Amino acid sequence: MDMQLEVKEYNVLGHNIRLKESNESDTVSPDQIVEFVNGEINAIKQSAPNLADSQVAVLVALKLAQEKLSLEKDFKHNMTSLQKTAREALKLVEEVVPTTH
Repeated sequence: MDMQLEVKEYNVLGHNIRLKESNESDTVSPDQIVEFVNGEINAIKQSAPNLADSQVAVLVALKLAQEKLSLEKDFKHNMTSLQKTAREALKLVEEVVPTTH
């Protein structure tokens, strides 16, 4: 059974954008995405009200890219640290528990 996904229209910096809801339960909704982006836009416009919308859009894009890249870097670091800890724990277990062959 093919379910129709709802398409909603949003306004971002004066542009009407249509986004389709996802049927994936673990995804972020279009409402949340647009609310977040508009929040970033409003924060920049409050601190620099004389910027053109195109400048605000570029600043938001740069800020989001920086946040994404920082998260990826932190994730890689945490995964490496977790793998090292797991190897050390396995080595300790192997030293304490004799193998039976």
